[in-house]
Amino acid sequence: MNAAAVGSPLVLQARGIVNRFGSQSVHEALDLDLPRGRITALVGASGSGKTVLLRTLIMLRPPQAGSLSLFGEDALAAGEGARAGLRRRIGVLFQGGALFTGLTVLENVMLPLREHGALPASLREEVAMLKLGLAGLPADAARKYPAELSGGMVKRAALARALALDPELLVLDEPTSGLDPVGAAAFDALVRELCTLLGLTVLQVTHDLDSIWHGSDQVAFLARRRVLAVGSAAELARRDEPELVAYFRSPRALAYAERS
Repeated sequence: MNAAAVGSPLVLQARGIVNRFGSQSVHEALDLDLPRGRITALVGASGSGKTVLLRTLIMLRPPQAGSLSLFGEDALAAGEGARAGLRRRIGVLFQGGALFTGLTVLENVMLPLREHGALPASLREEVAMLKLGLAGLPADAARKYPAELSGGMVKRAALARALALDPELLVLDEPTSGLDPVGAAAFDALVRELCTLLGLTVLQVTHDLDSIWHGSDQVAFLARRRVLAVGSAAELARRDEPELVAYFRSPRALAYAERS
């Protein structure tokens, strides 16, 4: 890691991103900044291109145009070796957990350590167990298979795997979907604790109102094929763009805001 990257207030900076599928434009001239050490929620109506943008930001899909800086480095101009190095600095929790069902929880967490880490085999299990503890899982969960876990435990196991290589940027795709309100709130609190403890920067795609209002430092709202607005949920709820009004002043959102 170079000194410029360490001192930069931004972990990610996207400028002028264009994503298209044939003649269909998903994003045009999209800009997004991720401040170091903060939790950003990426939200928007269905069909606004959240998953496509996420794939672009973690270098799984190249954009048709634009620039992407990760950790102070030009991610789009980097060679394959440099891109692989950048990817190792990003931990991803995919929607639904995406654990390998034929592997135990411990084996799932050890997988990135074996494939991409430099640890000797004798230390991989110890590190994996440490990550499971950080994710709030009991030690006896390590030998279980994903099918033997509750939904909340699957999310935590996937989080432990995302933390395996000590990432600087943690990307979460719908991390609380399918969880009950208590479990979702506990997961949000865990992410906040890890952000503080490990110095993580977090980007999460979410529809969860708790995560949007209380589990994030800033909200980036996708609409009109770009990031239409960035701010706290309370700030966006006061704006008058029709998309923001529909999202943050719907009866459900207003009822939530009143309860909060």
